[in-house]
Amino acid sequence: MKYEDIKMFSERCEEHPDHQSGMITNSMIQQRLHEEIDELREYIEKRTWIGLTDEEAQQTFAKHNVTISADLAGILARAIEAKLKEKNT
Repeated sequence: MKYEDIKMFSERCEEHPDHQSGMITNSMIQQRLHEEIDELREYIEKRTWIGLTDEEAQQTFAKHNVTISADLAGILARAIEAKLKEKNT
């Protein structure tokens, strides 16, 4: 599933037969929201991590006036990426 494939809540409501008949209950809304949240979680979990190359890391540090070797830039980039992965799982 791609981000573009995720429908807006209003689009999903328009397609649901009970919503078209005007018979909407609070439990139906709660169920729909739970489905939406589950679908978004599934999308997030399937994302592919794209890290920085050592060159991109060095360019990023240089852009912020931090002068370090390409090796150190790569090491720092890997450390930052590892922490971000840890925080986002």
